Amino acid sequence: MKLSEVIEHAKGEILNLSVFSDYEILGGCAADLMSDVLTGVKPGAVLLTGLCNLQVIRTAEMADVY
Repeated sequence: MKLSEVIEHAKGEILNLSVFSDYEILGGCAADLMSDVLTGVKPGAVLLTGLCNLQVIRTAEMADVY
């Protein structure tokens, strides 16, 4: 599934214009503990979280998730 399809299904929008919506999504994860993301998520997955802070962005970059 393409990132653009995920955004469409979630009725979302891209706020960062440097993000390419044609990325191929390889999996998904929902977590609020960033340590779980670092230890259990494969690169190329989509991360869903209720958190809204810089640590989420840093963790997503380290884990290579979207």
